[in-house]
Amino acid sequence: MLRIKGLIRVFNRVRSQLQAGLPPGEVELFKQQVRTAIRDVEEICRQHRATPDQLPGPSRLAYLFLKELDLNNLPLRQPGEPVVARPSFKIKNVVKIGEQLADRIWQNLGALLASPAARAQLIQDLENHVTGIERICQQHGQTPAVLETPSRQVYCWLKFLGVADNLSSHLEALASAQKAISEQPLRSGQSIHVHLSCQNAIWRRNEYRNAVVLKVNQGFLNADQPIWRAIIHTALAQRDPAHDQLIQEFTLTDDFSETLFELESFAAAPTLPARGHVHNLDESFARVNAAYFHGQFSKPTLVWNRTLTARKFGHYQLSRDTVMISVSLDDARVPAYVVDFVMYHELLHKKHGVMIVNGRRLSHSPAFREDERRFAQYFQAESQLKELALRQRGWGN
Repeated sequence: MLRIKGLIRVFNRVRSQLQAGLPPGEVELFKQQVRTAIRDVEEICRQHRATPDQLPGPSRLAYLFLKELDLNNLPLRQPGEPVVARPSFKIKNVVKIGEQLADRIWQNLGALLASPAARAQLIQDLENHVTGIERICQQHGQTPAVLETPSRQVYCWLKFLGVADNLSSHLEALASAQKAISEQPLRSGQSIHVHLSCQNAIWRRNEYRNAVVLKVNQGFLNADQPIWRAIIHTALAQRDPAHDQLIQEFTLTDDFSETLFELESFAAAPTLPARGHVHNLDESFARVNAAYFHGQFSKPTLVWNRTLTARKFGHYQLSRDTVMISVSLDDARVPAYVVDFVMYHELLHKKHGVMIVNGRRLSHSPAFREDERRFAQYFQAESQLKELALRQRGWGN
């Protein structure tokens, strides 16, 4: 699968500039940078006899965001107007800690699957690392939300695995990877390590003298065995169109996006601007609260997520009372009522909570669905979101 280094970083920088507003004197330079990024992506694809539609999910959505940006209607910041900046903060060795823990989990997978005590000890170690990161942030007057991207991703990953159910799913996913590896012919003495982690790439392969380390995006947490078979075969043997399509299609599922939303929510900053490039989440909440909850709903933390999505457009995290809305909706072509519908959907999760039925989590109960259809423009919003999903996947115009 073709990967373009730095494209996600360009997207994040462009989005931050749009949220802060552009000084009039920097507009032309901004436009040129966006056009250059688009041209570079298309040229790299051409050289590899591919199209942007064939890029991995996050990269494809970053390209589409840049490609469809209305460069003639950019938000301007007038002289003297304050800039809402998100400072960058780095903690030494956080990434290394994450890599060591990922390898520890892989090397001790059997024991962790079999022993509740081993899992409990691992969760305690994860919590200790989280506490250490939070303490350092606090000492510097910062929060984990402003950590540099690699460190922030590790922090979110540690918090995510500190939830017992998430850790169990993580171990089961690695067991699926282990089974897929057992089906592959390997070189004599070759050791394969799989790290399921929070990263921008779909997967990466690093080859060392006596081992191959395969780093797979945490979004594959709930992937079934055929998906893992496709990932392992592609990484260790050879690529083929059928496996590429299987992997790419999974990155477009609710399961994949749900995990990414959940991961990022652990570093959601209460001070992150709810005002996007086009839409304002504070205003959306006020409209929805007044229209459907008699203005009596307490306001949760409202944030735009950093992860582009192609299907799932919102997430509610109960433990942090946080509603995250996909930046994919912060688009001039997306009507405000569509953002309001996603906001309403996520607030219904706050209202109804989660039911356990036959041992399975049920987030969308019949009562939830009944309430959901009370939205005044339910059918129009559903249609708009389906069209957006198709366009994001590259299947529409």
